[in-house]
Amino acid sequence: MKLATTVLLAAMACAGAPQAMEGPPFKPVRSDEDYSYLRGVQDRAGLDTLRYIPLGGGAYLSLGGEARLRIDAIDAPRFGLNGEQPDTFALGRLLLSGDLHLTPALRVYGELGLHRDIGKHDAPATTDRDGVDAQVLFVDVAPAAGWRARLGRQELQLNPTQRFIAVRESPNIRQSFDGLRVTRAAGKLKLDAFYLQPVALSPSAFDDKRSRTQRFYGLYASTKLSPRQTLDVYALGLERDRVRFGQVTGDERRVSLGARLAGARGAVDYEAEGLIQGGRFAGRRIRAFAASAGGGYTLNQPWKPRLGLRLDLGSGDKDPADGKLGTFNPMFPKGAYFNETGLTSWGNLVALRPSLGVTPCKAVSLEASYTVHRRWTTGDAIYLQPLAPLAPVGVDRSKDVGDAIQLDGSWQVSRNLRLQAQFARQAAGPAVRALGGRATDTAVVFIQARF
Repeated sequence: MKLATTVLLAAMACAGAPQAMEGPPFKPVRSDEDYSYLRGVQDRAGLDTLRYIPLGGGAYLSLGGEARLRIDAIDAPRFGLNGEQPDTFALGRLLLSGDLHLTPALRVYGELGLHRDIGKHDAPATTDRDGVDAQVLFVDVAPAAGWRARLGRQELQLNPTQRFIAVRESPNIRQSFDGLRVTRAAGKLKLDAFYLQPVALSPSAFDDKRSRTQRFYGLYASTKLSPRQTLDVYALGLERDRVRFGQVTGDERRVSLGARLAGARGAVDYEAEGLIQGGRFAGRRIRAFAASAGGGYTLNQPWKPRLGLRLDLGSGDKDPADGKLGTFNPMFPKGAYFNETGLTSWGNLVALRPSLGVTPCKAVSLEASYTVHRRWTTGDAIYLQPLAPLAPVGVDRSKDVGDAIQLDGSWQVSRNLRLQAQFARQAAGPAVRALGGRATDTAVVFIQARF
């Protein structure tokens, strides 16, 4: 019934969808948008008067913003463990930005954010609530063609999947970092070098500060092998003080080496990424890895059906007494990479996800999927997002965490308004039932307006 209703609503949305949108689409990182093309437009109208405000001498100011409401209904948070009760609540986000281009070589970008939770029974999560604060505030300096140095508070997106370095779009408060990022673009090659510290959130106004216990740095290179094929290689370092894995607390010094290949050929698209992790944690050697491989085939039929399949792997710690730590750390992952329940993380993971997607029209997309979810090893915990153990490792030896059925839909009503919804049922496999958990039904709706 839900599927039939969703398909009917999609058809109705397509019937009323606009044939063309004003201006280019908004980008996941708003500071990546460039409205300098409006310099040559004499009769700017509507919101274009805010996107390009000439200041004289070639300088200009762009104003933008976002209002987003997320509505959640979940019947068993954390699989219903520890007496968790059903909850329905909303999360509200307001962002206002200013982009000042003083010269072609000097730019200042700032973004203020206000975040609130509405009607939530449990105490707000760290990413739910914050007073007015600087979400983004940086200075760009371009000393020569193809070079850029960015200093200050910024968001970081290095590839479209955002598996392990994400802007954290799905939760209420996005992920920001303080520090320095240097970018070199030359032809088909782009190289990023950065030294950053994640922003530690505090609920009052103008009190968010860089974390003094975490440091994130690395090199990331991306190149076009062909018009439809991209190769990325990277080396990342993550240092965290006084963190806990299992029953051990200590300092983590982790290095990740990885590569990603993505492309398309005809009706087939494909993408694969893998990385290994080494380093030290509390005197133990780190030996961990993660891998993802997937692709799809788009049929030349009405609604462009796409058949997809993806396999995701994240190592776990098989033996806590062997002097090694095998649990994969996803660093700063995309929270909704698996689904919006937050019940699946990359640590100690095996996930296989077949899917069927359709595009009734350019503005509307639908996808149904089924995810098989297992533990890599029974010697390690079940992890929630981002890397929080559901419970201490118990005596149950089952790897079956529970499969998930999921339906996603999105409707780009106009350039400025987007609607999204997800319905997910996460079953409780033997590994979860052994802890006293049960199946979880979740519904999430996003209403997002941007300008």
